[in-house]
Amino acid sequence: STGQQTIPRLRVDPSDCNVVFAAVMGDPHGPNPERGVFRSTDGGKNWVRVLFRGEDNGAIDLVMDRTNPKTLYAALWNAIRKPWGGQVGTKSGIFKSTDRGETWTELTHNPGIPATRIGKVGLALSANPNRIYAVLEMDPDSGGVFRSDDAGATWVRTNGDHTLTSRGEYYTRIIADTKNPDRV
Repeated sequence: STGQQTIPRLRVDPSDCNVVFAAVMGDPHGPNPERGVFRSTDGGKNWVRVLFRGEDNGAIDLVMDRTNPKTLYAALWNAIRKPWGGQVGTKSGIFKSTDRGETWTELTHNPGIPATRIGKVGLALSANPNRIYAVLEMDPDSGGVFRSDDAGATWVRTNGDHTLTSRGEYYTRIIADTKNPDRV
């Protein structure tokens, strides 16, 4: 199973349509084991969890490099949404795999991303596969849009307008142009 409640993103390998990845938030209202990034190699019949960071941390976004589908970037969101308000923890983050999800490296603490609590994360790959955009829900002085030009090794904050992240639980999405790497 891949968590029957909330699946924010699906990505299909363009070189092999049997390889599918799912970013699974699971049940957003409480801790559950059906959270993380899942992979299927048989067109969705069977699923294996390949990235997991606890029962209160779901996968909220997932992007795949169109030029090298073995490279994926995942955003995990450490959150539980109660009817009376959300509870956000300190384990949200950005992760990268270069081997089709077998192993993952955390990019959240790389240079350029402030060392503070991160909430919801939105990710986008530009026309240049080394350029990644991330919108990070953080405190008003730290969050905003970040860009990496070296596949996530370092980051630069390009826009700190708090209105971009002030309602992070609803609006933290970013989309990059697939032809112009400077347009987001």
